[in-house]
Amino acid sequence: MTSVVLVAWLASAAWAGSDESDVQKPASRRHEVSLRVRGMGAPKSILDTWYTDIEDWPSDFGVDEPRPSVKGYSLGLEYVMKGKTTNGIFYVDYFKSTMTDGYFDDRDDNFEDHLHDGHYLEPSKGLGFVTLGADVAYEVHILRTEQTKGKFGLSFLPGGGLGLMIVTGHIDQWKPVPYEEGTDPAAASAYARYESGVAPTTELKIPPVLPVVDINLALRLNFGDRVVVRLEGGLHNLFYYGATAGVMF
Repeated sequence: MTSVVLVAWLASAAWAGSDESDVQKPASRRHEVSLRVRGMGAPKSILDTWYTDIEDWPSDFGVDEPRPSVKGYSLGLEYVMKGKTTNGIFYVDYFKSTMTDGYFDDRDDNFEDHLHDGHYLEPSKGLGFVTLGADVAYEVHILRTEQTKGKFGLSFLPGGGLGLMIVTGHIDQWKPVPYEEGTDPAAASAYARYESGVAPTTELKIPPVLPVVDINLALRLNFGDRVVVRLEGGLHNLFYYGATAGVMF
């Protein structure tokens, strides 16, 4: 009789232990599905390192518009595997360029020849990038949900990762042509050739596939241990700021 009771007790203890581990397992690893929106671009101060702008050009230059801004926006989907402190983020996103056409003059040895030295660029309507990648983020808890009875949590997520970018669309490029001494050099400039309706000289050479480097800093807001929002910024080949919203389960 004692043996039967002992076996029954051991079986019940094992069953209870199995139930407990099943309950704890989801808590140690959660999952998220999220939508993200970002504004992206290259700051003017960085482009000024390589290209001149309207304030550098002479008053009689003929180009009235400043150098275009390299910018756009992206939409993406994420799947997140969330551990206690480590997050694996797998994503796909599409970047749509909003850069306008305009004149680019590089800072080279012939700095004074702004008019005849630069190129005119015009992006196609479909210019953008499709990116696939994976990031890792370390979670630093500021306020745990346990402290608010599951209502709210706040944490800081630094991280980074790698990806591949597939280029869509193209950029048409107008180049200056040689001019004879004694003639108006403006007529041979890339800007004048664009304005006169001359066909583009070529397409700007952009590799069809490019590597992507991610450096991310985010503030994560956890509502009810179910809805998650991240406010973030960093580098995704271009500098970015944005937000991510999703569901955790």
